[in-house]
Amino acid sequence: MPDEYEHFHERQYLRAWWYLLMVLFIAGVVYWGAIQQLYLGEPWGDDPGSDGLMWFLLVVFGILFPIFLLSVRMDTTVTGTVNVRFFPMMNKPRRIGRSEIVTYSVVRYGPITEYGGWGIKGTSTHRAYDISGNRGVRIAFADGKTVLIGSQRPEQLCSAITAMIRTGSAQVMR
Repeated sequence: MPDEYEHFHERQYLRAWWYLLMVLFIAGVVYWGAIQQLYLGEPWGDDPGSDGLMWFLLVVFGILFPIFLLSVRMDTTVTGTVNVRFFPMMNKPRRIGRSEIVTYSVVRYGPITEYGGWGIKGTSTHRAYDISGNRGVRIAFADGKTVLIGSQRPEQLCSAITAMIRTGSAQVMR
């Protein structure tokens, strides 16, 4: 079945140096406070909370929050539809059917100036799904709305969309 054949797949993780530094800093501060208060027995801060609160902060901001932040990824696939999923924020992928697409092209854009940064950004008429970089494929619809899909391989993504629209089958591009 052509609709189930995968033309393109790309998985991108949020691994910018500043992002990793932020995660490490937040976890480090919480670990430092937990060690100081729970292990060394010295209250942490000017107005220290209880040990129970410190355990809560350690579990939430020292363990769960970093796991959540490091699990953020964007999956883009082209089968019978173009599918974009930002995990773990989106339970279901955004699906774009071949009949919905009017035009599409590889673009270079300003993530901060055009969309306000990376992530799921924009307005209801101009949406962007981007995790890093400044290149992607912009898809336009008949109602004037657009979707930008950020990609490290935008030319291959564009070729896969072309193959999906024209023939329904193509070689897998990984």
